[in-house]
Amino acid sequence: MNKKKIIKIVAEIVLILLMGFILYRLFRDSYKDIGRQLANAKIQILLLLLLLGNLYYVIDSIMYYYLFRKEGYRISFFRCLAIGYMCIFFNVTTFGAGIKPAQVMYLRTKGVDMGKAISITTMPYVFHKTLIVIYAVVLLIINNSFVKNSFPSAIKYIYLGVGLSLVVIVGMILVGASEKFHNLLAKLTDRIFRKEKHRNVNAGIKNLMSNLRESTKDIVKDPKAWIIFSFTNFIKMSCWYVIPVIAIYATGGNPGGVTISQAITTTAIMQLIMGVIPTSGGVGSLEVVYALVFAAVFGKTAAGSSLILYRVVTYYAPFLISILILAPAGRDMRRGGKLDKHQ
Repeated sequence: MNKKKIIKIVAEIVLILLMGFILYRLFRDSYKDIGRQLANAKIQILLLLLLLGNLYYVIDSIMYYYLFRKEGYRISFFRCLAIGYMCIFFNVTTFGAGIKPAQVMYLRTKGVDMGKAISITTMPYVFHKTLIVIYAVVLLIINNSFVKNSFPSAIKYIYLGVGLSLVVIVGMILVGASEKFHNLLAKLTDRIFRKEKHRNVNAGIKNLMSNLRESTKDIVKDPKAWIIFSFTNFIKMSCWYVIPVIAIYATGGNPGGVTISQAITTTAIMQLIMGVIPTSGGVGSLEVVYALVFAAVFGKTAAGSSLILYRVVTYYAPFLISILILAPAGRDMRRGGKLDKHQ
């Protein structure tokens, strides 16, 4: 293990410990009440939450299946399900760093060329980020007074989250849609990595951009694809956005006059703020952001109990399911065999 990796791991551990300390300080006086609320949760509601938490990954798999069929590949839905659940498996096991490499590697063993593999695994992410911003902006407009009253000191972070997400979205879209922008980025990388020792890095980045452009330009310019993916991602994000408010009701929390729309707005704000905190895979930071945001609206006890349910049904339970799904996917990789294509 080289020095940079060691420094990165140590920094991650320190940050996670810091987040844990913040959570302890926030909930140290409320843990008994949180325990009582969790004990009162109904099993039917818990099963509903588990379903919603896993629908996120199932819907992602449907989008992969659509992209494969669009590209002419014959593929079983189970293989797409494996690709979808790789997101949570490698988010947990590699702090998010191994998700795309693992997905691309799996597709390469099935005979999908590098460009197509990058396209199929990247396009859902583009639409995912787009919907996070659109979802949040619409809700911020609808519930503007509620947001200003509930989060007066966090407004700048909310806008920063919107801005950073927009930069990522616009950049990825332009790489596929604009040849001029693609060439401009290529020139920029030449200037940044102009030293001889960085030649391989520069070549790798330019090759990645070229693969991304060639394999995504048709999808980015396809209005039908935008409609399908936007609607699908709206359903996917809604599955997760309603989980906190259901969890609060399930544990007997007091909504305090907060409407469902305002509760979902709170979740959307949490997702935006998450975009400006530099932690791999959201480990630790999600808990802190969730606790602070929901405590400001529903109180510490409701925030703490719903946080536990939210994390279980969106993180830990899907991870356990991913192990069951990826075990046969691993055997599928070892067997080899290529995906057929329509003529």
